[in-house]
Amino acid sequence: MKISLDKDWEKNIYSKGKHLNLYPYDLVVSIVARKFFNIPAGKRKKIRVLDLGCGAGNNSKFLAENGFNVYGIDGSKSAIKICRERFKKWNLSAEFIQGDFVKLPYRNNFFDLIVDRESLYANSFNSILNIINEVYKKLKTNGLFISFIFNTFHHQIHLGQKIEKNTYGDFKKGSYFYKAGIAHFTNLKEVSEIFADFKIENIIRHSLIESYNKKSPFIESDEYIIVARKIK
Repeated sequence: MKISLDKDWEKNIYSKGKHLNLYPYDLVVSIVARKFFNIPAGKRKKIRVLDLGCGAGNNSKFLAENGFNVYGIDGSKSAIKICRERFKKWNLSAEFIQGDFVKLPYRNNFFDLIVDRESLYANSFNSILNIINEVYKKLKTNGLFISFIFNTFHHQIHLGQKIEKNTYGDFKKGSYFYKAGIAHFTNLKEVSEIFADFKIENIIRHSLIESYNKKSPFIESDEYIIVARKIK
């Protein structure tokens, strides 16, 4: 089986100490809180959560601090090393492993929640479909998948070389994708195909658009946030 891991993330990003965020993504906090904070913190240890593409552990930290039973997986050995070191320093508990998303090394029907904060997009469309199949198998019935994925409205979509439909690589510039391998930008039709086996509860388009300094924007981005539930 062809692996989905893009080695550029290890070679050019995590091994060089880049993208080492300390703080969770604000919308991960908001959505997880709205879906799960009705459960008392002392009872959240029963909720198994997978941080898919955990990176340096910033979202895992938020989940662990709020009582969840946290697991993290990333293709980068440097990222996993950083996570383990950070969690030891923070006196937090989580299980981190290096692995490939197309063959998730967990039992089927194991997780109550899987969070993908921009890891799916760094794959070809066919790999994304294979990964989603794995995500579905590893979720319990009624388990929730929260996925953040860059969309075709993203302003940096054409800064790379086109590989296939909506998939680009070899980005020569740009703040998100430069030296970070391939990127697939998803449209709504593809969202329906990707999440065909799930019950989609929400699709949110989140856009950050510079309205003042267009020549030198501070930050711009465009993504879909999909909240989907396994119902069978």
